[in-house]
Amino acid sequence: MLGALIAGPWVAMQFSGILPPLDIGAMRYLGIVCMAAGLIFAVYCTLLLFLPISGKPIPYDSHHKFVATGPYRYVRNPFLLGIAVALIGEAIFISEIAMFAYAVVMILCMHFWVVFCEEPALVDRYGDKYLSYMKKVPRWFPLLKS
Repeated sequence: MLGALIAGPWVAMQFSGILPPLDIGAMRYLGIVCMAAGLIFAVYCTLLLFLPISGKPIPYDSHHKFVATGPYRYVRNPFLLGIAVALIGEAIFISEIAMFAYAVVMILCMHFWVVFCEEPALVDRYGDKYLSYMKKVPRWFPLLKS
């Protein structure tokens, strides 16, 4: 995910001379707030997911317990939601069309990865428990049921 926030934007910025910059004035500093909030939220979600299981941020065994507490009570993918907010914040701060396009492409990639890779794997791993969770908890936005 760090590559999505650092290397990808660098590549997108190579197009900055081709596409016109956006002039959003001081509103671009809202991007810093979004980046910080998104990254802090993503780290928090990661800690909630892994620390109670092994006491380590990244466990090396595959015996993860199902977690549906904290932000996972409201959305199924709060970590990726935090990364998406950080990407949007980065695009706002940089204020380049190429960066906004990059953010949209990355968010779409995250969505399709969740739908076609992650969710089927979690259904295989947790079965009816995850299917029930999917019915109760929306994928991305707390107020929208999927």
